Amino acid sequence: MNYEIVKMQAFSGGEASVYSIIPQGDNETLLDKFVGEYVYEYKNEIKQILQRIKVIGHNTGARESFFKQEGDYEFQKRYGKYVYALYDEEESNLRLYCIRFSGIAIILGGGGYKDKAIRRWQEDEKLSEEVRRIMSYAECIIKQIDKGDLHWEGMELEGNLKNYDDE
Repeated sequence: MNYEIVKMQAFSGGEASVYSIIPQGDNETLLDKFVGEYVYEYKNEIKQILQRIKVIGHNTGARESFFKQEGDYEFQKRYGKYVYALYDEEESNLRLYCIRFSGIAIILGGGGYKDKAIRRWQEDEKLSEEVRRIMSYAECIIKQIDKGDLHWEGMELEGNLKNYDDE
């Protein structure tokens, strides 16, 4: 899996660092793709999500109460609690998935529309695809951290943020 982890400066602040992922061959982050895909149909929800991310970075940190744990049992058993969705408002239809590192950082992935009739992400093809994608990125990033290719300097993720086969 080839990707680059990029810091989202506008969202990062004194309480938490916010990152997203650019898959190799793409020129925009997974967060940017998510916003672009849903901003016209769900403009107010996108604004709420982006505001919440900014509050996490600048005011509150990545408190566990802001997130709902996701991922399958096998992933959690092997790697622990890393894959989450931002809690949505009661009337919200969008779900954004991320990798959460304690209260200090999140790496944002993609997401999708979640019908209120759907109780679990596995019941929807698009949500399943997005959760499995963020689990794959989380697995790679955790392995990079374990090998020492990535490490934390306070709230900053340092090291090889460009995980490409040719670098």
